[in-house]
Amino acid sequence: FVLVGHKCDLVDERAVSAEEAGHLAATLGMAFVKTSAHSNLNMELAFQTLAGGIQQALRQGILAQHQGCDGIRLI
Repeated sequence: FVLVGHKCDLVDERAVSAEEAGHLAATLGMAFVKTSAHSNLNMELAFQTLAGGIQQALRQGILAQHQGCDGIRLI
């Protein structure tokens, strides 16, 4: 899982601080990525973080591949 804080460019309108979100993510054992689609900040990083976590879970046997699926490849 990845906790994604979106619209990080709108600092004045924030309902949850980045520190609170980071703490929640750490407590839940997941990554936290602040993003902004408007400025294209960390959009690719959010997807890479999620895909990398899935790939790692597949390698460790935490997740099982579905039959007929080649898994995830980061290129």
